[in-house]
Amino acid sequence: MTQFLMNYKQIFLFIISYIFSLSSLSSQIEDIESDSLIKKDRIFNINKLRIGIDLSNPIISSSNDDNLSYEIVGDLQITDDIYLAAELGSIDKFIEDENINFNSVGDYLKIGFDFNLFNNWVGMDNSIYIGLRYASSSFSNKVDSYIVRSSDSYFSNLVDIGYENISHNNLNGNWIEIVTGLKVETFNNIYLGISLRLNKLLSDKKPSNFDNLFIPGFNKVTDDNTWGSGFNYTLTYSIPFKKRK
Repeated sequence: MTQFLMNYKQIFLFIISYIFSLSSLSSQIEDIESDSLIKKDRIFNINKLRIGIDLSNPIISSSNDDNLSYEIVGDLQITDDIYLAAELGSIDKFIEDENINFNSVGDYLKIGFDFNLFNNWVGMDNSIYIGLRYASSSFSNKVDSYIVRSSDSYFSNLVDIGYENISHNNLNGNWIEIVTGLKVETFNNIYLGISLRLNKLLSDKKPSNFDNLFIPGFNKVTDDNTWGSGFNYTLTYSIPFKKRK
């Protein structure tokens, strides 16, 4: 699992490095155009990079006495209204269900874009947006206890209670997310945001004779429904590449 997290971190760092390279190139091109008195519309307009954290994951994991879970978020403005966006997270969660108790540990990466629908006034930098993500998670589950029931029993359908620890490793899941949310600049270059997510599971690797009941980043999975939902509450800092008009 550590190796999966390292791979995701390397991908995330590569994306950030690539973003800064694009920013530097964009600035050089802009200087050349300015010196040559060339004025023309540009398709890409890289203005800022926002990086921050999801505040809800640490709070929820602490209140449930789970190990610390976190999510790093970031977005890059590439046009006036379009942002490239990504989230990198890790979850260690204990789930208590009616018939089974288990621990799920895993990492996930989400990559996509946001489209801003809000027309800012002069001096404002807020957004109301919709977006799309492709997400992938690598995880493991450890079953702590379970109950076996039988529908043929007349007085009680309880058959047996098991306490043998069962570990399922090298699992994965892939899904897409439809995102809607808002970001508000509360202080200079500091933003608070909230987003709601509707998830559609595309595929998942299941252990033999068992199902994935929870996928880190996707949340609860059921047999009858491959749709899920989630939210995040973010605090981000903007690194401006240009002076705001």
